Amino acid sequence: MAGMSKYSPPVDKNDNRAILHNKLTVGDAKHMLRNEGGPMTPMGAAIQIITVLAVSAFTARAIQKGLATVWHLFLPMLAEYLFLLMTMPVLAIFLPDPELRRDSRRGAYWLLSLAIGVAVWITMQASKLEQPWMDQGRAEIGRFLGWIVDHQMHWPILAAVAGRAANLPGRIAAFHRYGPPFVPVGLGCAMRLGLMVLAAFAIPWLFAAKAESTFPVVWVVWGIVLLAEALAIWMHLDIQMRLKKRGIEL
Repeated sequence: MAGMSKYSPPVDKNDNRAILHNKLTVGDAKHMLRNEGGPMTPMGAAIQIITVLAVSAFTARAIQKGLATVWHLFLPMLAEYLFLLMTMPVLAIFLPDPELRRDSRRGAYWLLSLAIGVAVWITMQASKLEQPWMDQGRAEIGRFLGWIVDHQMHWPILAAVAGRAANLPGRIAAFHRYGPPFVPVGLGCAMRLGLMVLAAFAIPWLFAAKAESTFPVVWVVWGIVLLAEALAIWMHLDIQMRLKKRGIEL
């Protein structure tokens, strides 16, 4: 990988406190990779790269044809994690693993919290507009789905979920090998979330003074999201190769 020195100092394979690169220790590097599902196989890398390209292309189409906004760009990532949260209880039925069942219960709590939040919102709107709860619920759900479909964001969401589904066997294998969590908050998630929050809040604020101009802020955010995805994959492979070249196996 780029930046690797040909004459890197030796690292004690059994010393997790040894420095692998800059201030990154061997133990921290192992922990990062395990939280991301372990070493990335050629198939796993291909699935992730194809998914990133597909989601980016469909999102660009949504911006161009559907006039998608900055906030729409969060939807594919949210859909990925909702998919994993909904998948865990199903997998826990067929995979007799107590740790997976524990994680599935946590996922069910998150989904229950989301459902309660939606129900509270519908109740508030129904009370405000003096409408029956079921009618208001259908109206709110229809409005949300329209917000997605009218802006052509259903295609990037479907591409993101399909990529997660294709990567599911690898995630199950990593769970059996390294243990919980099944849905980690690791390198890729932190990279994407950090840059997306920066994009969603900082960049629109910087260009607030040019609100009357036609500056394509959404395209800048789209580029930052793509950069975050690319950096997450690159960092995973970079750390993986550094460990491998030092003879350190997970």
